[in-house]
Amino acid sequence: MNTQKGFTLIEIAIVFIIIAVLLSYTFMPLRAQLETKNIKDARTKLAEIEESLYGFAIAKERLPCPTQPNQGGLEQFTAVAGAGNCTSSIGFIPSTTLGIKGEVNCDGLLMDPWGQPYRYSITSTDFSATGGEDFVVAGQLKNTINGGEGIANVTPDIQVCNNLVNACGAGSAASDISANDAVAVVFSIGTNQRANSTEENENAGEATIASQCGLPAYGISNDRFYYVSTRREIVGDEFDDILIWISPNILYSKMLKAGIIP
Repeated sequence: MNTQKGFTLIEIAIVFIIIAVLLSYTFMPLRAQLETKNIKDARTKLAEIEESLYGFAIAKERLPCPTQPNQGGLEQFTAVAGAGNCTSSIGFIPSTTLGIKGEVNCDGLLMDPWGQPYRYSITSTDFSATGGEDFVVAGQLKNTINGGEGIANVTPDIQVCNNLVNACGAGSAASDISANDAVAVVFSIGTNQRANSTEENENAGEATIASQCGLPAYGISNDRFYYVSTRREIVGDEFDDILIWISPNILYSKMLKAGIIP
């Protein structure tokens, strides 16, 4: 008589549950490691972009305009009365114009490790109001004797804040951390763009730019204020954007050393 017994369905189910729990503990560190790598890669790419912007400014005596979807990663610049303006001061990093390598999406936009394009905004200041936007027109940063607007006259209008968003633009030293304002900002929206985060919406949730290849519309900022902070995962107050900005003082210093200005 054969008395050998098999496993019951309950016993098999318990085994599967134990295996699932063990695997979850294995996958959680792997996800954390991948996220850490993505953050590091994004910061490295942003540093590369920053250096490329300084190099472009020295070579061209100006900064590039943002690109837009389906423009091949080229800056979008419109000639105006012998000078020029960006078609929009808010858009995406012109990776082709800057010669930056990396994966691009079907709109030709350079993507971050999470598959979203790097956003790029440039100040739209124009001291004379007739000679084009000061930081995107060659020669405008030189002094007035040399045909420019003059450094003392040119004040960028982008503000980078690290306090509550509603303090941005209030002139508070506690909220505005971009000395003399900022010439440009470049950022990744990180892992997620959360609609319930006021700070994340300040960077890329106030308006949209339509994709030209069927992707979801890209969230953008529609004002001159941007928010930067350390990464946090507080429910209802999450923030994982990674943002850098171009300081006018550092830009001026690099251009002075290269003999571009005054």
